[in-house]
Amino acid sequence: MQNRIVHFDLKGAPPKLCYLEKIFKIIKKWGATGVLLEWEDTFPYSGELVDIGSVLGCGGDGMYSMDEVRQILQLARNCGLEVIQLIQTIGHMEFVLKHPLFQDLRELPYSPAVLCPSQHRSQLLVREMLRQVLEVQPDARYIHIGADEVWHRGECELCKYKASTNEHKLHSIYLEHIRDLALFIKQLRPDLIVLMWDDMLRSISVDVLKNYSLGELVQPVVWNYSPLHLFHVEVQLWTCYSQVFPSVWAASAYKGASGSCEIWPVVSRYASNQQAWLKTVKEYSSAVNFVGVVLTGWSRFDHYATLCELLPPSLPSLSICLKMWMTMDECFDNSESLPLEEWPGVELALSIRNFASLRERAHNVMYRELVPTWLNPWQLQHAYTSPIQLRGIVATMTQIIADIKAIHSELLTQFPLYTGERSAQEWLGSLVTPLLRKVTEVHDVAAIRTDMQAGVTPGMTATR
Repeated sequence: MQNRIVHFDLKGAPPKLCYLEKIFKIIKKWGATGVLLEWEDTFPYSGELVDIGSVLGCGGDGMYSMDEVRQILQLARNCGLEVIQLIQTIGHMEFVLKHPLFQDLRELPYSPAVLCPSQHRSQLLVREMLRQVLEVQPDARYIHIGADEVWHRGECELCKYKASTNEHKLHSIYLEHIRDLALFIKQLRPDLIVLMWDDMLRSISVDVLKNYSLGELVQPVVWNYSPLHLFHVEVQLWTCYSQVFPSVWAASAYKGASGSCEIWPVVSRYASNQQAWLKTVKEYSSAVNFVGVVLTGWSRFDHYATLCELLPPSLPSLSICLKMWMTMDECFDNSESLPLEEWPGVELALSIRNFASLRERAHNVMYRELVPTWLNPWQLQHAYTSPIQLRGIVATMTQIIADIKAIHSELLTQFPLYTGERSAQEWLGSLVTPLLRKVTEVHDVAAIRTDMQAGVTPGMTATR
C-alpha cells in the first residue's frame, strides 16, 4: 500500500511533544509513511474562533500552542512522515457548537453534534477553521474534512425547506455543504487533495454523486473497524465508488474501536481488522484504485465520551498492524512481544495493564465470588452472616485497597510524562477512584460485622 497513515485522535489524552517525537520515530521504523492529526480543541484557533481551541485552555490539558503545533509538524517532517490535518466540518462538531457563540448553528438545539449546513454562517465558520490550520502548513498536500456520522439531517426548518425543494432531498443538503467546502479549499490550494470519511456517501447513487462532482473534489476514506468474522462491505459500494472516485482510501483501526470505555487493546482483535482489509483490498484492487490506508486510533467515541484505550498500551497493536500493511501479509504472530526499546511509555502501559487485572480481580470478589456468596444484600438485611467468612473478605479487600493505592501512585508519576493534567485526572477519576471507593465500602461493611455473632435464624438481629 502506497500510503500508510497513522491517525492520532487528539481530543483525548493529547500526547506531549517529547512523547510524540518518540512515537513519530518509532512508527516510521514500523512502516508508517504519514500521520493524520485530528486536532479538535487542541489547535490554537484565533480571532472569533479563540473560544473553541487551546488558547483559552478549553480542553484542559494545556495543549497545544502555535509554537508547539509548528514543532509537531516539523518533528513529523524530520522523520519523513507526511502530515495530514483533520478538521471536522459538519458532524462531530461538539467542540465548537457547545460554545454559546455558535449554539445557533446547531442542526438540533439540544445537540451540539451536528452543524446546520443550510446557514450561510456555518460555511463561513468551517472555512475559517480550515484556513487557520492550512496557514500553519504551507507545504500541505492533503487535508481531511471529516464529515462522518452526521446523525441529524433535515431537522431544522431551513434544512427541511431546502430538502423539500431539491430533487435529491436530504442528500442535497449534505452534498452541497461538502461540495462548496471542497471548492473553497481548491481555491485556496488548487493542488491540495481533500479527504473525507465515506459513511455518509454510502447510500447515495452514482448519478447523484457525479451530479455534485464529488469524484473531482474529494477522495473517500472507507472505514470499517470490525474483526474479520464480522467485517462486511457491500459489493455495490465498490461498484459505485469505482465509477465515481479515481482514488479511494481504506481505514482500519489499531485502537479505540473495541468499546467506548475499554482500557487495554486486544492485539488479535485489531490485527483481525487488518486481515479483513487486506483481503478486501486484494479482492477489489482490479476495480478500485486503493491509494492508501489510514490506521485510526480513537481516544474517545465523541467529544463527551470517556477516554478509551490510550496510546502507550496500544503500541503493540499499532506495531503489528503497520507491519501487516508494510508486507501486505494477512498473517500475524500474536505471541510476538514488542521490545522495550520500541515501546515509549511502557511503564504507563504496564501500570494500566496491572490496573485492568486488579479491577477484574476486585470485580470477581465483589460481583462473582466472595461478596455475592457471603455478604449479599439479603444476608445484610437479615443479619445472616458468618464472621469467619467476613474476615476473609476484609483481608482480601485490605490487600486490594493497598494494590489500588500503589497503582494510583505509579500512575500519578507516569501520566505527566505522557499527557496533560485534565486527561490524567479524568482517567484516574473515572476508573481508579471509583474502584477504590467501592472496594473500601465493601471492606468497611464487612469489617463492622466481623465482631458480630454468626446469624442463627434469618431475620433475627445478630448480637455482639
